[in-house]
Amino acid sequence: MAQIIIVDDEVEILAPLEQMLAQEGYHVSAFSSSLAAQAHLQRHSADLAIFDIKMPEMDGFSLLKSVRAKMPNLPIIFLSSKAEEQDQIIGFTLGADDYITKPFSKHLLLFRVAAVLRRHTVGTGVNLDARVCSGALTIDQDRHLVTWANTAVDLTVTECLLLLALAQHPGVVKTRNQLMDAAYREAIYVSDRTIDSHIRNIRQKLKAVDPACDIISTVHGLGYRLKG
Repeated sequence: MAQIIIVDDEVEILAPLEQMLAQEGYHVSAFSSSLAAQAHLQRHSADLAIFDIKMPEMDGFSLLKSVRAKMPNLPIIFLSSKAEEQDQIIGFTLGADDYITKPFSKHLLLFRVAAVLRRHTVGTGVNLDARVCSGALTIDQDRHLVTWANTAVDLTVTECLLLLALAQHPGVVKTRNQLMDAAYREAIYVSDRTIDSHIRNIRQKLKAVDPACDIISTVHGLGYRLKG
């Protein structure tokens, strides 16, 4: 998964943001000091950076200029409480890829991070495959189509999104809350039992195609994982 650098001097924002992205499978390096982040980026590469603007040692605009001197193609998102149009214009003029104002919703941030990474991948000429594969399982994200050993599995969109969340990180335990977020992207709350019912349906539909298929494990007290 992508390596993301976060820089924000407000620890109460930095820590939850780091945890949120890590739970989605991203490799995250978080810094409360812009100078420490600058030093890190002089020695290490990254796939995406998220910078606060107003920081005491070096503001986000200056940090972007410094980093871009070494990594001109690094995609950067500004995350700031400064919502004035002029600040956004400055950010985009300097070459920022996106600008998100605080407070922000979890779903919006994750969507924008994924969108920037996707645009950057396409822009660098990498063939971005919409399919996620894990063993005999294949999921076409664009068309919400699932196959097992080249045989179609008739899942609902919600079931497909749940299975996709598991298949993107084989072996990683996904909590019911994480699966809820993956399947219900409009921040709708559903009970744990609803998630359990969906997982049960997915298992039954996979077994209808192949009785020996047993790829989803229950991790008691935590959630579910796709056997890697």
